[in-house]
Amino acid sequence: MKVQTCLENLEFFAYHGMYDFEKVKGGKFRVDIILTENKSSDALMEKLSDIIDYEQVLKIVKAEMENPRDFIETVAQSVINQLKTDYNHLENISVKITKYNPAGKFDGGNASVVLSV
Repeated sequence: MKVQTCLENLEFFAYHGMYDFEKVKGGKFRVDIILTENKSSDALMEKLSDIIDYEQVLKIVKAEMENPRDFIETVAQSVINQLKTDYNHLENISVKITKYNPAGKFDGGNASVVLSV
């Protein structure tokens, strides 16, 4: 059976952006993660070691969000790389990062990027 662990609507204030003022002023971001793994249909999921520790996943995301980058694509790729290292059995990793009102130019709209492996 396929098991998906989803972390949704994780909100961060971070300093990602290609403009200098974004690196100083910062902005609001949302991160959504979907982790897919295959388990046998009779697999027991009764201990933390049997499942994906979503608190650990949150720590990974938080650490990457705290590291300022020019592009949210770079942040998403770094999250994926760390998740692949820590959870090498995953069948699929999907990371969506949304930047609220990028550079103040979207008149209240957002920009998102989704990377999946």
